[in-house]
Amino acid sequence: MENSPSTHVFSLTQIRKSVEKLGSSAENYGDPTLIRFLVARSNDPDKAAKMFVQWQKWKAEFVPLGFVPDSEVPDELQAKKIFLQGLSKDGHP
Repeated sequence: MENSPSTHVFSLTQIRKSVEKLGSSAENYGDPTLIRFLVARSNDPDKAAKMFVQWQKWKAEFVPLGFVPDSEVPDELQAKKIFLQGLSKDGHP
């Protein structure tokens, strides 16, 4: 499958439809997030949608508030640890 903008638009439309068919929603997620799942599944919208829904379920269980509260990581905060996140070889965050 080629990587033209029109292909990405079509694939994004398909993944959003597939996510809805699986009983979830991609409404609160931008195109870059969905593109990551498409790339991870070789631009197959159905497989990417399935992976996306599984990720949403995992995230809801693992990080129910949407963030990690300070009270859960007091030692790391007291140590003033810094975790740097850089770019991949391809320049992605």
